[in-house]
Amino acid sequence: MEATVVTIGGSLGFKLPEEVVTGFNLKAGNIIEMNFIHNGELVLNRKPIIREGWSTRFAKYALGGEDKQLLPDFFDSESDTLL
Repeated sequence: MEATVVTIGGSLGFKLPEEVVTGFNLKAGNIIEMNFIHNGELVLNRKPIIREGWSTRFAKYALGGEDKQLLPDFFDSESDTLL
């Protein structure tokens, strides 16, 4: 796979081939980590997005009824008596 280096403003860059975009599941704004290897190779890694997919997983969790309250709500009422 090849990409041509182009001028972007005052920098150099290249467009990622579609195979890379789909293979990494890239979207605009994703962060890519680049590592230079001693033999002149460039290794790209997609930096994981923190909390990616959490909303979907929490929604499934709630639909399954597993999000029941485990501790009673007495903390707020007790704090009033401490003042």
